[in-house]
Amino acid sequence: MRISLIICRLAIVLLALGSNTISRAASDFRKPENRVIYEVFVRNFSPQGNLKGVEAQIPRLKELGVDVVWLMPIYKLGDIGKWGTYSSPYAVKNYTKIDPDNGTEQDLRDLVKTIHDHGMEIWFDWVGNHTSLDNVWVSSHPDFYKWNGNQIEHPYGWNDVYQLDNDNTAMQDEMIRCMQYWVNNFDIDGFRCDYASGPSPELWRKASERVLKNGKRIAWLAEDDSRPELVSKGYFDYNYAWGFRDRLLDQVRGVNINNLKNECAKLHNDNNYKGRSRMVYLSNHDVVQDEGGTEDRHFGNLLRPMTVLEFTVYGMPLIYNGQEIQYKTGQVLLSEKTPINWSNPDNDMNSLIKTLCNLKHTQPALNTGTENGALINHDASNPNVYVYERRRDNSSVVVMLNLGGSPASFTISGALPGINGVDVFTGKKGTLVSGASFTLPAFGYAVYIADEEGGVTPVIPDTPKPSSIYVRDLSGWNNLYVYGWADDAPELFGGWPGTAVAKNINVGGEEYKKVDFPIGYSEKYNLIFNNGSGKQFDGPYVSPNEDLYVEITGSAFSRLDPPATSDDTYNIYVNDKTGWNNLYLYAYRNDLPSIFGEWPGEFLSDTEVIDGTAYKVIRNVAATEEDHHFILHNNSGTQYDVEEPYAINRNIFLVAGPTGIMTSVADCVYDGNDGETEYYTIQGVRVKNPAVPGLYIVKQGRNVSKVLIESF
Repeated sequence: MRISLIICRLAIVLLALGSNTISRAASDFRKPENRVIYEVFVRNFSPQGNLKGVEAQIPRLKELGVDVVWLMPIYKLGDIGKWGTYSSPYAVKNYTKIDPDNGTEQDLRDLVKTIHDHGMEIWFDWVGNHTSLDNVWVSSHPDFYKWNGNQIEHPYGWNDVYQLDNDNTAMQDEMIRCMQYWVNNFDIDGFRCDYASGPSPELWRKASERVLKNGKRIAWLAEDDSRPELVSKGYFDYNYAWGFRDRLLDQVRGVNINNLKNECAKLHNDNNYKGRSRMVYLSNHDVVQDEGGTEDRHFGNLLRPMTVLEFTVYGMPLIYNGQEIQYKTGQVLLSEKTPINWSNPDNDMNSLIKTLCNLKHTQPALNTGTENGALINHDASNPNVYVYERRRDNSSVVVMLNLGGSPASFTISGALPGINGVDVFTGKKGTLVSGASFTLPAFGYAVYIADEEGGVTPVIPDTPKPSSIYVRDLSGWNNLYVYGWADDAPELFGGWPGTAVAKNINVGGEEYKKVDFPIGYSEKYNLIFNNGSGKQFDGPYVSPNEDLYVEITGSAFSRLDPPATSDDTYNIYVNDKTGWNNLYLYAYRNDLPSIFGEWPGEFLSDTEVIDGTAYKVIRNVAATEEDHHFILHNNSGTQYDVEEPYAINRNIFLVAGPTGIMTSVADCVYDGNDGETEYYTIQGVRVKNPAVPGLYIVKQGRNVSKVLIESF
């Protein structure tokens, strides 16, 4: 390691010594990165069918391992156009009133207090696309609606609701005011937003910035998977892994482990959700109504291994209204009252979900969002067995699922973590190394974690760096996408038109557009370059395990040799004291986006502890001798310029405080001769003759030390 790196790391660490360190209690292990969410259909959750019926079960939900209680809409509902005995919860008559069937305002306050007293959050369900036919806005603000001649439109033929004019800014502002009402008056913690792709994205941008609790952002969940930008732009923290759930159902129709591996890798490595997350689920109110029953009817014998996968593969798992007791029922309409029968629970399912919730909370490898643990697919000798691993720092969780109807004995190959493991369900122990043998019953499962009794330190290899496609774009198109497909395999870059190739990057002095291959794919794929609007042509047939350089015109491609570049890469570290929820770094040169592409640039999601100080870090930034200017920001209107430009020829350290860049120190190379004693302040500033007693970095030749100088 170079001497200069040691000097500047010491300097930055010393800068942080004056800050307070808060030690979290051992019991405080629940946080946004390991949440479990529970959806409550109030009308059907208890015999009472009201908020008091929910409150009575909060201690049980806490014991189960729930972190967030999501209430389906409890607002005053419409009386016109009902398509059943009761109104749909999604036909809202008044956004700031509680429906009498659900209880009183005091009932809600009691419920919120009980939830908070048990260390959980409460999220409301928000209906932003439409209202009931007799909503108070119909008469007071008819301009809030979308009209067709002299009639207000019904969205999608839903005859119990009217379509809002989602581009009406006055309507958006009033809706945001109503959302803030529930935060101010009832202390709620977040919103799940119904049909989030319907309203204008501008509504969600404004709402996520303006609806605050004690001046801080609340939580946001989008019922959507068609607009990933709602999450990537920071308007939402999560959306639905909708398509992924559908792909899990494909396994019921015919087990194909390779397809399942690819789907899990695609879910886990989607760059649209880097630093954020998604909600993974097997069931919810729409599934039960629209698909004719609860999760056991859909997944059959695969229900339990798929439940294990739901909680361990990625994201925030959802438990829906009785799922924990495997409550079996057919179609349950939103317009009827069919209370859950809690008297005959499936205790094995309840125990399974309780164990999985505990795993989610205690194993850092299962974290999501900014602390996402890597997904590593392993190969098993039995074609019906799927083995994967979640890994983060020194935490490793190895999951084994038998999706076949016969017992399976198998060996595992690949870079297993090398630990002595124990199955959390059976207590069975095994060494997790390549070539190890295991046995699972039909439709069985095992989850191995490090055995605390004599376990060895996991072998943690470097996280694989994704390969990329670099495009010299001469097409003249306004947009450029790449789509990847293989016979009988899922799409490499998602559904048509694929992933935008939009990140501008300079490599070896050449300008390219860049997109990363997802990690975890091994098949060869056909690429199609297209503009998303009808123009397309076939690209190369590639394996996503090496960088690809191409030049495209509007009708063809040609391969390029990789440019001659230095193999050196460096890291950018940020000691983050801003208090922001999100942290981005943008770079520009000559007033044009440079290293990290267009605004907002690179989201800092990775972390590293150096000498006891935690940094957020961007890794493997390609070396360049050109100076670049940097802006650190939260992508929500607050930003700091880094005053000094930097060439990427060293590691860079930044200390960011609540009011600006406190200190910026590059991993500098000093020009003194090897025999001279050099002194540096803890800020990394060289002083020729120290005149003030204090702590200094002293360098003499190749020796570097930290010295307290008391007198001269």
